[in-house]
Amino acid sequence: MNSKLDSAKDKLRKEIAAEKRQYTSEQLLQMSDEVFSVLEITGMFRDASTIFIYNAMADEVSTQAFIEKWKSEKTFYLPVVKDEHLVFRKLENNTSFEKSKIGVDEPIGDDFTNFSKVDLIIVPGTAFDRKCNRVGRGKGYYDRFLTNIKAPKVGVCFDFQLKDQIPADERDIKMDMIVGENELIW
Repeated sequence: MNSKLDSAKDKLRKEIAAEKRQYTSEQLLQMSDEVFSVLEITGMFRDASTIFIYNAMADEVSTQAFIEKWKSEKTFYLPVVKDEHLVFRKLENNTSFEKSKIGVDEPIGDDFTNFSKVDLIIVPGTAFDRKCNRVGRGKGYYDRFLTNIKAPKVGVCFDFQLKDQIPADERDIKMDMIVGENELIW
């Protein structure tokens, strides 16, 4: 562990949380729609049929309207935290959910394991930078999961979460693309 790096990440998380509090939930939903409008114009998204995405927490870029809009044309899988690791399960019309320890709806069903069939992974984060680095919540779930996944990784964020440079090291998995409300970085 690098305590200096971890301390810098914690400081950044607090700064981003303070910035987020300046927006209403309605503003964050509108900004989320803008983020996904940018993603929708990319070939990476248009060409994808099997997509790993996430059920957003209250302070993350909301995925609900985006999933609803595209679920008849794309196949979505949502993460579940299982034994300190992420697994993904298919989202279907009849999918049942249970609340996780942190209050996120997680799908009930079989774990998806054919990762070569995944076309795109949409990843939440606390902050991103122009070199496609990502800082998450600090538990390492996505960094551990993404280590051996070949599919393109797209970080989605509000513009205020995009910084020129953020603290990162070799444990942090870089994104292939970052999508904000008004920016696309790859």
